[in-house]
Amino acid sequence: MGYPGEFRDAPWTTIEARLAEWCARSPQMRPMLDIVRSVLASGADAHLAGLLSMTDLVVVPTPVISPPYDEVIVRYQDPWITVETLTHNGRNDRIRRPAEDAVPLFWRFMIEKFGIHPSPSGAPPDEELARTAG
Repeated sequence: MGYPGEFRDAPWTTIEARLAEWCARSPQMRPMLDIVRSVLASGADAHLAGLLSMTDLVVVPTPVISPPYDEVIVRYQDPWITVETLTHNGRNDRIRRPAEDAVPLFWRFMIEKFGIHPSPSGAPPDEELARTAG
């Protein structure tokens, strides 16, 4: 079931700073930092809300709705990355891959589950090009 409580997101730059601190002590956490940096670099941070729960990254689309809501949780378990969706209707999904696949796997879930692409508008690349050209 999707998360039943209030989602208390943190700015993506705060999440990045926290993960950078962790990576200074535990470099194997780098895949989590790479995901956050990809969100910031793409400009999609305007369309995604995130928080850190212990060492898990929890992500929901914006605007954040009242609970329950669907969420994507990213977990790093050396040498694996697990991305899972917890939904309010029970259609949960989980994929575990080698850590080097972290960023593409994360965006696969953002696109499939929330319809958000790694672009400033959150739109697919062809629509993003049309927006910037027009």
